[in-house]
Amino acid sequence: MMIATAALPAASRSVAALLAGEGGVPADELRRLERKLAKARGLAADAEAKEGRDARARAWLRELRDALYELGDAVDDYRSAAARRQLEGRRSLRHWFPLPSSIDRNQYKTLKTSISNLNTKMKDILKKGSDLELEAINQEGQNGRSDFSWEVICDDDTLGDIENEKNELIDVLTDRKSANKVVTIVGGSGIGKTTLAQKIHEDHRTRNAFSIVVWVSVFSDFNDTGLLSAIVRAAGGNTKGEENRVQLEVMLAAILKGKRFLLVLDDVRSHQISDNSLGAHWHLYGHGNRILITTRDETVVTKVKDAHIHQVKKLSFQDCWSLLCRNACLDESIHDNTLRNIGISIIQKCNKLPMAVKIIGAVLRTKEQTQEAWQSVQESKGWFFKDLRDYVHGLTEAIFLGYHDLPLHLKQCFIYLSLFPEGFVIRQQFVSQLWISEGLIEERDNCSLEKTAEEYYRELLSRKLLQPEIGNDDTTRCTMHDHIRSFLQFFAKDKIFSGELKSIDENSGEALRHVWIRSNIPTTTVEEIETVASLKTVILYKIMLGNRSLDELFHGLKYLHVLDLGGAEIKYIPRKLESLYHLRLLNLSLTRITELPESIEYLTNLQFLGLRYCNWLHNLPNGIGKLKYLRNLDLRGTNLHQVLPSLVNLKQLATLNGFVVNRKSKHEDDPTGWPLEDLKSLDALRSLQILRLERISDSSRVQETRLETKSHLKELELCCSNDDRQSEVLEEDARTLKDVFDRLSPPHCLKSLKIVSYYGKLFPDWLPNLSNLQRLVLTDCKFCEHLPNLGQLTALKFLTITSCSKLVTIKQERTSTGQAFPKLEQLHLRDMANLQSWIGFAPDDMPSLVKFRLENCPKLHYLPSGIKNSKVLTSMQLRHVDSLQIIDDLPVLKELVLQACNELGRISNLPLLEVLIVLGCSQLKNITKVHLLSHVRIVDRELRELPDWLAANAFMLQTFTIVGTAELLQRLLPNHEDWEIIRHISKVYANLPDESPFFTYTKSSADFHVDQRIGEQGNPPVLSGAGIPHEALSISLDNSVVRTSRIGALRVQVRRMLTLKRAIRRYLVLYLIMTLIVMQVLSYLLQNRTNRDIWLVQTLVIFFTTVLLLLLVFIE
Repeated sequence: MMIATAALPAASRSVAALLAGEGGVPADELRRLERKLAKARGLAADAEAKEGRDARARAWLRELRDALYELGDAVDDYRSAAARRQLEGRRSLRHWFPLPSSIDRNQYKTLKTSISNLNTKMKDILKKGSDLELEAINQEGQNGRSDFSWEVICDDDTLGDIENEKNELIDVLTDRKSANKVVTIVGGSGIGKTTLAQKIHEDHRTRNAFSIVVWVSVFSDFNDTGLLSAIVRAAGGNTKGEENRVQLEVMLAAILKGKRFLLVLDDVRSHQISDNSLGAHWHLYGHGNRILITTRDETVVTKVKDAHIHQVKKLSFQDCWSLLCRNACLDESIHDNTLRNIGISIIQKCNKLPMAVKIIGAVLRTKEQTQEAWQSVQESKGWFFKDLRDYVHGLTEAIFLGYHDLPLHLKQCFIYLSLFPEGFVIRQQFVSQLWISEGLIEERDNCSLEKTAEEYYRELLSRKLLQPEIGNDDTTRCTMHDHIRSFLQFFAKDKIFSGELKSIDENSGEALRHVWIRSNIPTTTVEEIETVASLKTVILYKIMLGNRSLDELFHGLKYLHVLDLGGAEIKYIPRKLESLYHLRLLNLSLTRITELPESIEYLTNLQFLGLRYCNWLHNLPNGIGKLKYLRNLDLRGTNLHQVLPSLVNLKQLATLNGFVVNRKSKHEDDPTGWPLEDLKSLDALRSLQILRLERISDSSRVQETRLETKSHLKELELCCSNDDRQSEVLEEDARTLKDVFDRLSPPHCLKSLKIVSYYGKLFPDWLPNLSNLQRLVLTDCKFCEHLPNLGQLTALKFLTITSCSKLVTIKQERTSTGQAFPKLEQLHLRDMANLQSWIGFAPDDMPSLVKFRLENCPKLHYLPSGIKNSKVLTSMQLRHVDSLQIIDDLPVLKELVLQACNELGRISNLPLLEVLIVLGCSQLKNITKVHLLSHVRIVDRELRELPDWLAANAFMLQTFTIVGTAELLQRLLPNHEDWEIIRHISKVYANLPDESPFFTYTKSSADFHVDQRIGEQGNPPVLSGAGIPHEALSISLDNSVVRTSRIGALRVQVRRMLTLKRAIRRYLVLYLIMTLIVMQVLSYLLQNRTNRDIWLVQTLVIFFTTVLLLLLVFIE
């Protein structure tokens, strides 16, 4: 999407470039246009300052943008014709004997006509600007600070009363006696509904109460069937495009039946649910399940019966002030009341909405911390912007101010993001490619376009205009709030379209430039967009296209910069691609194409070519090697049989995934891969994946790659294929590969390294010397016997080691820096079959570790001692660590997950532990010094009685969930063996081995509820007793005193064997008497028959009477 003030300088440069060329252009017309563009720059700045409150200014800007687009198209046509003529000339005598051409004259006339028309249009536009009293203003830079940085500031979700609100709603959701199956959180945009729902979703009391917790982000284009389909997918079902509501309901019932579940529906609209549709089929799902809804639409409440309504509270002024200061990077303690008073006024204008306060806080971060600078924000005319259809007082104005505070180059990039569908995850790498392809990234000295794009992305994230993806710590994945998206669409609606193909007619026309089409129709035609010849972006992600549609698409859209067909159901690409001369990005990943045409060489402007996981593509055309502007060639997961002849012309390649090494130094000798030497000329590489390194038998070839000189390289993946070396490797082969890796020697600027299936016995010598390395993954290095001293990687934050089966002991050596792993935050060890210990840590090592995961390490006797030094270790997961016996002395650990640690016997001195999850650790007998333990979950389908450690710690628990056998759960019932252990726990959830609910106990309300569905699910009924109806199987406990007068007569039968024995005893005597009588009668009646006939009849009688007995037993 074009911003006029940002696009005008670029337009002037393109005109100047034409004038500076070799001639053949209408110079006089171009100079006149150049002068008009210069005049328009100042007027455009004034118009953009007024566009929020002046519809005429917006209309003028649209007209100016259309003219600039026309200029771009004219220049593109001229350059395309020139390039085509040059390419054709190489194949003819004209390459050697230039001759006058009618094509040149036609090209000149066409360009002159276009520029002349543009001069006329620009003259009219400038006159209209004068009529609007637009003034030429200089918009150079911003009145801001130079000392701030755009580091992403983590949100503080503890402000206000949110913790109390969360606790109140969790109590409602987990109250089995409550008639409210639905809890509705109501509030306007930006007030914090999703934040509150997310905290409920992630709370351990919620996780213990429900076997399944499902989160669904509800988009505005969902109808009630679409919403149901999204719920099925979120719960783990595969809808396969199913649109039948009845079938969707059956699928959901099959997934959830027998489970106690919580369904969270975030941002529901009125049209998406019919009256009480959420509860219409509740009987399929059973009792105890809940739905949590967030909505800004109060009419939703009227459509949900028996719902608990919660109105989100606004923050106090003090909380808003703290939030504002946090996002403005202002220290509350060192400033006087002047800034505070201005801040309070700003908070009032934000209507105390947290989202608005955050955005304005980020705006203030760019200003000097002075009264004048803050007052300029307080008095900004942007507070009067109210033209948005979905206007929200306080939030809409804040977004407007946040948008207009952006630098010009960032405005263009930000408004382009309105192309992304609602709720779609925005990935940093993908959006960077789009920005670069559309020419929205400024070129800077000594800085790649990719790095600049990454900085733009992080600034938008830091300005709170983008939000990190819910439930994901990875900041390279984010989403856009739908109100911000609506705001951007308000300014870009005539240029950008995103939605169903059938809706495009309403937005079609020459003005449309960027489209993202979504469709579930089995075969989609694209006639609607083929007619919009001005399109620059077409994204048809995962759409099923017919061959005819593809032909027409490729030939009808000559100005395309971006064509994304990722995941589309296509099998071929049209053979003639000449018409897509301007294409910068072509994504064919996850398609079924079998070949690419040689005419791809005509895409001389192509910068990004995506061919990930094209499983039917085995050869690459030679034409790719001629694409000198190519920046990204992604072949990850595509199994090529024949590669390009050479990569030496692709000097701008920044990303190369799927570089397959051949066995020879020349491509002609082995076309299944590239010579490693081809990497020598690729100095712009930022990300590189090399495959089949074991093919190199001569290590001297490796030095030709000169990896150590590639100063931009940030990500490197080195892979071997050792499928034929499952048990052992030859010593010579191991030494050769070690030598090959030693000579690779990556540069010190490397930040991420992954080594896969390396079969040397020692890791390369350079590994511990990568001083800037932040992420290291070593996987399937099954013959390595020692680890280098990784502790001296001072910048390392993430370390993963998996399937290194020869490692027995890892010894941490003292480092030159003194402290091992000073910045390591996450450590993951998995599938280490022989690892016994990791020793040698000093008391100050590994101080920053936050998360530790250990999986399938059956011989590890002790945890790495270094983890005990961490001051921030909050989460630890141990799975299948069979030899581990003790876990102790972890002073700050808060969450511990244990699974199948069969020898683990003791846990001690975890003073801050709050959450303990134990799955099948049968020898765990002793847990002490866990003073803050609040939430325990035990899953053990063989356990026959509660462990002793639970009895010792039960009194402090808030929630306890047990998944076990009916025999075990019977012991927990009132007046049974283990009742005294659990009766003091605040909340108890007991589930059978299939996770179906057995009973729930709430201490505060003295409620003991036995699930009424047990008998219906094929399990024996839990309670039976005279005078107590089945539908009211709820035992009330008067505080801590059991009412034995009601409970004493009850007998709980939970085992089928008991029922079988009782039935046999009841009917066996009757069976024997009846059989004896019948046999005697038959003997008398058949006395004249043969012995054979008598035997046959008696056998039949015995058979049928036995069947009768079994039938009676079954009925019992």
